[in-house]
Amino acid sequence: MDEISSVLFRSLYVNGTATLIASLIGVPLALLVDFFSFAGKKVLVLIFQSFTGIPPVLVGLLVYLMLSRNGPLGSLQLLFTSTAMILAQILIALPIIFSISYGHFSRVENRVRNVSRTLGANDFQVMSRVLLESSTGILTAVLTAFGRVVGEVGAVMMVGGNIQGRTRLMTTSIVLYTSRGEFDKAVKTGIVLLIVAFGVNVLAVVMSKAFHKRLQT
Repeated sequence: MDEISSVLFRSLYVNGTATLIASLIGVPLALLVDFFSFAGKKVLVLIFQSFTGIPPVLVGLLVYLMLSRNGPLGSLQLLFTSTAMILAQILIALPIIFSISYGHFSRVENRVRNVSRTLGANDFQVMSRVLLESSTGILTAVLTAFGRVVGEVGAVMMVGGNIQGRTRLMTTSIVLYTSRGEFDKAVKTGIVLLIVAFGVNVLAVVMSKAFHKRLQT
């Protein structure tokens, strides 16, 4: 159980950190892109939306080439570390968070802007209100992204190496145990992964209801 616990905490650290960083980038970026008009806006949105379905193994390949010894970031020696896995998962989560958040912002922005303008609100106040009105959508975006990275195997296997005690996660452990025929360990790890995913969903539902109550008061 000690090994599973170690893998669990490392997985939560990598998945959680990647989702948090992607959220801190993706949500504000989506809000700014929705709020302001500029040349190439539709192209930028289309690029992000297209990358929501990119195969994780391609992301892993890109990060691997960047961090390899002959790559542009090879001098940092980040390959086969938790940082490399976090970077790969940020690239997977960011388009998802941006696209879902942007969709929710687009639905509420015009209505909120019109009402807020009549009350004399400035741009910052309008954007703050849009964020509040879209809180459930943002939560959905973050949850969806976390669900994607927590079950991801290909990219983290490529850039992390599945090294015991260093870069082994729950998903890569399941692959390893299955390949060895250690199905009991694979099943135990799978159950833990399922519990984590279920717990995150329950937390999201509770938080969503809390946000709705705050908006109604």
